[in-house]
Amino acid sequence: MKKGLIVLVIVAAAALFISGCAAQEENIAHGDIAGKKTTIATGDFFEACDKWTPGDKVSFKFTSSAPVMFNVHYHEKHQKTYAIEQTLKDNFEGSFIVKSEDIHCCMWKNDNDKFVTLTYDMSVEKQ
Repeated sequence: MKKGLIVLVIVAAAALFISGCAAQEENIAHGDIAGKKTTIATGDFFEACDKWTPGDKVSFKFTSSAPVMFNVHYHEKHQKTYAIEQTLKDNFEGSFIVKSEDIHCCMWKNDNDKFVTLTYDMSVEKQ
């Protein structure tokens, strides 16, 4: 009986992992990213986060197989502040100047009824 329950728990955990029910987050090691590709499940989101120095210029672009909600934000004293306001796009190119020492996150949310493939590039110009 215990063995059957353990197997059931393992199968359920694997199914959640495969389906993408848990949000994905990636910490970038302060470097440039080129051609990074990921898949976002229906109703899920993906974040690429890092901590930069105020004054740094962060440039990025992305394409996705369907429109996704996109923004760049950071949390400052329990308040979400947007470096780039939320927008619905299937491709985007832009940059921003870092104004805070807080960790910034580029966030893509998939509200489509199918998986979305996302490809993005990011570079940091130190000031």
